[in-house]
Amino acid sequence: AGTFGRTTVLKEQVAKNLVRHVYDVRDFYHDVGVFQCIARSSIFENLTLVVIALNALWIWIDTDWNFAEVLITADPVFQIAEYTFCVYFTFEWTVRFKSFARKRNCLRDGWFVFDSSLVFMMVVETWLMNAVMLAAGGGSGGGLGNASILRMARLLRLSRMARMVRLFRAMPELLILVKGMVAATRSVMFTLCLLVILLYVFGIAFRQLTDELDIGAKYFGSVMDAMYTLLIDGTFMDNLGQVVREVGQEVPHCAALIWLFVLLSSLTVMNMLIGVLCEVVSAVAQTEKEAIVCNFTRERMSALFDCLDSSGDGQISKSEFYQIVSEPEACRLLEEVGVDVVALVDQSDAIFTEPHPDENGLFAEKDLDFPELMAEILELRGSNTAKVKHVVDLRKKMLEGFSQTNKSLKRMEAKFDVLLGISRPSKQYNGKSRTHSPHELHHCGTEPDLGRMLISTSSPCTFVPPIKAAKVEDANPMDYNACISLNRLSAG
Repeated sequence: AGTFGRTTVLKEQVAKNLVRHVYDVRDFYHDVGVFQCIARSSIFENLTLVVIALNALWIWIDTDWNFAEVLITADPVFQIAEYTFCVYFTFEWTVRFKSFARKRNCLRDGWFVFDSSLVFMMVVETWLMNAVMLAAGGGSGGGLGNASILRMARLLRLSRMARMVRLFRAMPELLILVKGMVAATRSVMFTLCLLVILLYVFGIAFRQLTDELDIGAKYFGSVMDAMYTLLIDGTFMDNLGQVVREVGQEVPHCAALIWLFVLLSSLTVMNMLIGVLCEVVSAVAQTEKEAIVCNFTRERMSALFDCLDSSGDGQISKSEFYQIVSEPEACRLLEEVGVDVVALVDQSDAIFTEPHPDENGLFAEKDLDFPELMAEILELRGSNTAKVKHVVDLRKKMLEGFSQTNKSLKRMEAKFDVLLGISRPSKQYNGKSRTHSPHELHHCGTEPDLGRMLISTSSPCTFVPPIKAAKVEDANPMDYNACISLNRLSAG
């Protein structure tokens, strides 16, 4: 039992270590307060995304129509727009900063650090630099010494375009494409290495075969020139027909070599690169869509859980679970991720029951927190594939069930033996059959007082009177065999 208990604890610890925590910056926010309420609001998040998109479009308008060197000399409409964007982004940064319960946790959020740097540069450009210029008494850039410095400052405004990265969070499909490209970087790199090797080998071949020829001086004057010609005209096929005709007129076998290079590079390597990208993006898309759907379901189900948690202890009991699945919205969300709600209700007894019995052999009912419950629910989706792990778990459950059944039967048998005064033969000890008396099988510490009892002839046993049992060594092992013979004759 001790070993089994240690194994169970170890398994639970390993399972906890394998659980990947879903990061959410809102976990670092205050639980109460105005700022955290604003920061958690979906309206505020969507409004920020709209302002980011408008700011990206405004940079295009400002680049084409604002001819002023500095902001203080620009038309009022450009000044108002810049000040408005700067005020909003500063307000957004302040709200998020005030929402953190522990301010140092803001350094653990990459998005907040990224936004902080952008807001800092925007404030310096929009307010501090203009204040310095006004204090210096110049509006044309002379106060800072060189107008090129101001033009460099205007280029810093392009860094605001980096805010558009946050739009990917609102458009998961774009994020999937970007993650697919990042995941395919390694495969693309090795594919391009193969292409470079082909360019290098064929570049040397064409440089040597066309040496001292006019066509060689035109297209293959050096190894680098040959590689460039093969890349542009042979791989990208920019002007392939003209190059092949000119090379074929002077060196016919080189024209055939060019077609061989086109077959290997453009038709094989480049198409293989497309296949690699498609395969990687497809795998990433499947994984990301699965994660997006699961996270969306967790967020929506979490809101229902908070509303229906009647006890307020953060744990879900079986009765509370029945209330959750009785909600139409919960049924619809679970159905969207492929969970059979009817089968889930049927499995509720197994979900909310301890996996191992107590000392009395009984399985107690347990409560689950929200992450544990969602893990159990998502494990029961119809789209999940059965793995060797599930077969092993099933075998383990069956063996545990058989073991508990055998233990229960043995306890029942021992209690019946005590009540009926039955002595059963046990294993051989030193060549003799050892017979246990009812006093040895008795667990309560009291002797039975039932007298001689008439037992069913189908029970192979030896009847012992309710007097004090003889010594175990004096028991006759032949009584057991005789009883079996009598039982068989009676049954016949």
